Amino acid sequence: MLLKSLHERVQKALQAAQTTGELKIETLPDIQIEIPRDTTHGDYATNVALGLAKPARMSPRSIAEILKKHLEGDPLFENIGIAGPGFINFRLSGRFLYQGLQQVIAKKEAYGQQYNTDAHRYLIEFVSANPTGPLHFGHGRWAVLGDCLARLMRTAGYEVSTEFYINDTGTQIQNLGASVQATYLKYAQSQGHRIGEHGESKIQAYYAEKNATTQGKVSFYHGGYIETLGEAMFKEYGADLQDQPVSFFCDYAKSTILRSQQAQMEAFGVHFDEWYPESRLHGEGAIQAGIEALGRNQSTYEKEGALWFRSTDYGDDKDRVLIKSGGNSTYFANDVAYHHDKLQRGIDRLINIWGADHHGYVARVKAAIQALGHSEDALNVILGQIVHLYRNGEQIRMSKRTGEMVSFEEVFEEVGKDATRYLLMQRSPDSNIDFDLELAKTQSSDNPVFYVQYAHARICSIFRTAQQSETLSGLVENLSQANLTLLKGPEARRLILKILSYPDELLFAAHVKEPHRLTSYAQELASAFHSFYKQCRVLDESQPELSLARLTLAEATRQTLNNLLTGIFGISAPESM
Repeated sequence: MLLKSLHERVQKALQAAQTTGELKIETLPDIQIEIPRDTTHGDYATNVALGLAKPARMSPRSIAEILKKHLEGDPLFENIGIAGPGFINFRLSGRFLYQGLQQVIAKKEAYGQQYNTDAHRYLIEFVSANPTGPLHFGHGRWAVLGDCLARLMRTAGYEVSTEFYINDTGTQIQNLGASVQATYLKYAQSQGHRIGEHGESKIQAYYAEKNATTQGKVSFYHGGYIETLGEAMFKEYGADLQDQPVSFFCDYAKSTILRSQQAQMEAFGVHFDEWYPESRLHGEGAIQAGIEALGRNQSTYEKEGALWFRSTDYGDDKDRVLIKSGGNSTYFANDVAYHHDKLQRGIDRLINIWGADHHGYVARVKAAIQALGHSEDALNVILGQIVHLYRNGEQIRMSKRTGEMVSFEEVFEEVGKDATRYLLMQRSPDSNIDFDLELAKTQSSDNPVFYVQYAHARICSIFRTAQQSETLSGLVENLSQANLTLLKGPEARRLILKILSYPDELLFAAHVKEPHRLTSYAQELASAFHSFYKQCRVLDESQPELSLARLTLAEATRQTLNNLLTGIFGISAPESM
């Protein structure tokens, strides 16, 4: 990795200067390596000499000269220069760059893969939509963010598992069952079956709320999918369910909706290691276990017949109720139990991806984590903003098909997996996304995913052309024999440096838990290749050696793009477009 190699060299130079007494400093500073704005100065630069001026009581330029002396002769560098008040610029040796390219070719799909980055075990919990209705498009954003983050972290050497938490108990599920029961009875009635007085009252209550002109207390779900579920139950069971309890309808509805969610996630390329139902917490006594764990740490107390958690002891703005005066646990108590359960499984780093509307919930859950005896770092909550849908510049608020909220399934079916995943991931979670349906389907350089995939397809096309040439066909199998010193010019060098920076980009994005950073890298890599392709003729039958060198560079680019597209982004790397 380039940055690691540069850090090690600069650190050794500092230690050497410290040992010889040329630099009289007690502690070594943090070393910052960056790409200079003007790359004619060098490939990388450090300002470490400027930061040492005060403690060393020397001018930055004098410090830079000392460090340069200890760095010179290293085969990593072609040239080391000093600019301005004391910036040290590095130009990497061609030998190092060419060896790096050959390693990319040799490692293939493993290029960028790291191992044993840290000793923690991570669990990413995301989407976790209630099984009470269709997934909305925002759920798609959390799905791709969580999936790409897991892919990224695994590639970067972290031990990661993923989980979807199913809120399959409580009032919302009872309301779901009652809603489906009412529509089932209504459909049975429409088919000529007699509905008793009790059934008729259920129908009236449901449709009275649905048709009310003013919003009161909401006790039912009224989306079109509810009537679809009621009709489906009648077609499966006939009119024999009139005496079944609401719990029967609850079980049918939530299992049907959950199967739909699972199928959509599978089609979207999102895999969960665990679909964890909330009902398991209740069935296994985990709610009480979590509350007792808080109690052992003197973090609970009774007041007004309820049991409270002392969350203000851990920075929350007020204490939180765990058990209501009536004896029922709160949603918060269930969440305490769920997080306690996760940590009891040997996982010590939790990552939750929540919508921005859960912002006020973060402090209390972090407080519970600490009260359970874990560090504040044990929980990292990523909050995401909403997605706005547009078509031809106009915002879409309702589905043309259903007249209701636009579902994730509708957009996914129209746009396809690749564009949907890429465009939902390319922004930071704390930024709103304006998702343009027409742009997502456009096959032009204006569409970011097309631009990146086209670079991969273009390289595949170059290799097909080479294989069709009597003069060049034999080159494809001999990339390891290329004379890479023939790769001259700024476009080739820029492309090589961009390829070799991939492991550093990947590690940093994983460290800060921001997979969207790699979409910027992908755009830059594709841009660097397109520029190289325009300026440098890759295939030239009159210059087979040069063609072989350029084919090797093209293949290293293709492999890096493939690893990004298929490995991190979870989309295709097309061979033709």
